[in-house]
Amino acid sequence: MDRGPPMEGVAPSRRGGMKSRRSTSFSSLLGGYPGISEGARARLGEAENEEGEESEETEVATTLAGVPEAFEAANLTHSNQPLVSQAEPSLLKMMEKMTQLMGQLTQAVTPMDNSKAPAFKTPSMKAPDSFDGSQAHKLRQFIQSCQLIFHNDQANFFPARKKFLYSTSFLIGRAGKWIEPYLYNISNEDPSYLLNNWHLFETKLFTLFGESNEVRKAEQELDNLRMKESIHVSLYIAGFRSLISRVGDWEERAYINVYRRGLASRLLDQLAFYPGNFDTLQELMEITLELDTRYHERQKEKGSHH
Repeated sequence: MDRGPPMEGVAPSRRGGMKSRRSTSFSSLLGGYPGISEGARARLGEAENEEGEESEETEVATTLAGVPEAFEAANLTHSNQPLVSQAEPSLLKMMEKMTQLMGQLTQAVTPMDNSKAPAFKTPSMKAPDSFDGSQAHKLRQFIQSCQLIFHNDQANFFPARKKFLYSTSFLIGRAGKWIEPYLYNISNEDPSYLLNNWHLFETKLFTLFGESNEVRKAEQELDNLRMKESIHVSLYIAGFRSLISRVGDWEERAYINVYRRGLASRLLDQLAFYPGNFDTLQELMEITLELDTRYHERQKEKGSHH
């Protein structure tokens, strides 16, 4: 059946089908059929205004797939003769069908476009206990509790000012009175200002409310720390890291020397076969962990043979 010339605004696809352009309207699509009456064209325009322009190129292409069949039903052939008035109801039925198809497509596509990935929620954690400044030994526990919460939800505690504001909400008594004047100048954005510098805030707390000999006490414990021959080196590492967090800033070489000195003799003997020096404390810890794992595996094997 001859279906007339190609529709305006529609180009052949690679597979020989019809490819719709995004801005195509119904009246322009039927512009190649001069036999359509003015009344039908007016009703086409009304239908376009009600529907609005298509949102996606694929919607138009899918909808237009039903156009040739609708033309056949209405017996709309390419002719120079005016269409009879009886064809107009069939044309309007075609428009109604196309409108329904586009509505179905819109409902199918919209949920996909509006879908969002579920927001990740960090697990709830216990809030720090209030700190009033009267018990110096509780200050480190207070700081550690705050830091755990910061690391658990880093996005909500950036920049440092948010860490400060959260922590100060738990300061009461003497500590609360000390921090109060800083809160009056909360709009100060200077990076060196206490509100914007967590490290400075932490240092001030330990200076004012921490144990006066805490650093010296930690240095003495670190100097006396020794690993027993039977324990796992991971326990020694945990204790070592806890102490170096309280002694202040040492040079890397000093940490390495103190760590090595406290190792069990079985690990020191094996380290003697490693050429050169270790550049970082982390590197030395990883090597001793590997050596310690092998040692305990051999001990299990020996025990299973008896």
